[in-house]
Amino acid sequence: MIRARDFVSLSSDAAFAVSGELRVLAWNRSAECVFGLAATDAVGRRCCDVVSAELPSGEPLCGPDCHGGICFKKEIPFSVDDCLVPGSGRKPVRVRMSSLIVPSERVANPSRTRALVFVHRLEGADAELPMPQPLHIRMLGRFSVTLNERHVQVETWQRKAAVTVLKILAMHRCHRVPRDRLIECLWPNVDEKHGRDRLKVVIHSLRQLLGCAELIEHADESYALRAGAVLLDVAVFERLVGEGMRHARQHRPDDAIANLGDALSLYRGDYLEEDAYEEWCAEDRMRLRELYFEAAEFLAETLMAQRRHDEAGRVCKDALARESCREVFHRMRMECLLAEGREEEAEQQYRRCREALDRELGVGPLPETRRIAARIRATRT
Repeated sequence: MIRARDFVSLSSDAAFAVSGELRVLAWNRSAECVFGLAATDAVGRRCCDVVSAELPSGEPLCGPDCHGGICFKKEIPFSVDDCLVPGSGRKPVRVRMSSLIVPSERVANPSRTRALVFVHRLEGADAELPMPQPLHIRMLGRFSVTLNERHVQVETWQRKAAVTVLKILAMHRCHRVPRDRLIECLWPNVDEKHGRDRLKVVIHSLRQLLGCAELIEHADESYALRAGAVLLDVAVFERLVGEGMRHARQHRPDDAIANLGDALSLYRGDYLEEDAYEEWCAEDRMRLRELYFEAAEFLAETLMAQRRHDEAGRVCKDALARESCREVFHRMRMECLLAEGREEEAEQQYRRCREALDRELGVGPLPETRRIAARIRATRT
């Protein structure tokens, strides 16, 4: 019986098969030539890690929140007409990618072939216009927008209120935002008539800047981004954290580590970090920051249980770089260093813990942290 993935070897173009878990199942000889990667090094790995494509603007196309992966999971064909992939010797190669969806069975099996992806090298010719793709908005860290797989330079927009409206609409995840709410955020002291007139101008300007009026819907004196047309890194981050924690509680460590690791990789910085003093996004910023630390703690604990102490220690180190007085990460990093026989570094970590707690909070370490420090000293002695 011929399997869908077997058709990859019959393609003249570079081609590979992707499972429902978004892992590479097959990789033909032409793909080896384009990517400079042998099939033995590609098969079994996550598609986004192998392909690692970027848009011509430098914006990443592949990742935990990439549009292609979401399309494949929903059984929707995905294509992009101009992107860069790391070729032989890691020299970027311009390619066009298209896909063929393999219908799933009545009971979906995530390990079976979900899509066949075809990669055609572009030999310097101008690429055709890409097929319309969703608006991709990244809000963790610096605000970033991609439309039709092309970077939108929102930082150059003269009408800054248009950027703020786009952020607020994205923050509400395609739910309707009352007109008065937008006016209150933009111009808190303006009267109702002037506020409505100003908002109409801003919405019109935003639609023109995006070049797609249908992206912003208007109904019942409210506005919203069109559902199904927007990808949000925040939504993917929250989904991955939720799935990772569920896997951890169900004692499925490999799945938990994969989901939580992907989630933390999306957390490029605090939510809308350039709007650090704006009240309208302060609550979400704090909530997502706490979710990041919760996910990092779950991931570090899961890695430690698997005796992957070096990886767990790096997770703790990254978390402490964001907030140095998080004692639980000092404590886990001390445990990791001790387990690796690095007692001197573990003792240095305890000193950093004491200094950070004293400097930031004016308190000393908790008893459980002091007990680990005593074990470290005893081991050294």
